[in-house]
Amino acid sequence: MKRDPRAWIARFVLAALVAAAPMAARAAPVEVDSIAVRWSSPETGSPSRPRFITRREVAFLARLEGLAEGLKLTPGEYPERLVRTAIERHVARSMLAALWIQRGTEPPDLPKLATVARAEMAARVGGAARLEEAMKLEGISNDELDLMLRARVRAGFHVDRAITPIFRATEESLREAHRAALHPFRGQKFEDCRDAFRDWYIVERQRAAETEFFQGARARVRIVYLDERAR
Repeated sequence: MKRDPRAWIARFVLAALVAAAPMAARAAPVEVDSIAVRWSSPETGSPSRPRFITRREVAFLARLEGLAEGLKLTPGEYPERLVRTAIERHVARSMLAALWIQRGTEPPDLPKLATVARAEMAARVGGAARLEEAMKLEGISNDELDLMLRARVRAGFHVDRAITPIFRATEESLREAHRAALHPFRGQKFEDCRDAFRDWYIVERQRAAETEFFQGARARVRIVYLDERAR
């Protein structure tokens, strides 16, 4: 019986692919993320219900802090002050967001507000392309970023309702801040960037409130660094 050479070749190629598959898998290891920080607070459930920050998240948040300062950062090499600021801000924001959630309601138009927050974040770090590059470098997905942004929105609502008003800014205060403050819209006329500048200004007030909140809450927050790079 004469064999069909094409069938023989097909079987040979299939066998070669099957044999090569394990080798290919071994040749392309996947980097596994790890927990960098474990923390707890009464606002988020006490030590019996700790929260965690991954190494990727710490790196991404620290990169954002650096980009906002105009720094050039090498992946995996971030100044300690940026890492600590990023962690403390994340913890404060998570606590404030948890306090808002305990009210049993969500900010109105939360998805839309998260989109606005993303645009503000992009402007703060130098544009949408730079934000996307930071996400790619640190392995942060759009879904993960959306969770961070929604937490930021919730925290902002709690600050505005329970601590100090941050959403209501007069035209005069906006113009004065645009003239005197350091911000990403330098060189642009106020009229041309008013809405974007207002978003930036509100977040600046929120960031200041978050820093003050963390300082006041420091005694009741327990932070454990599990990754030396997060110290």
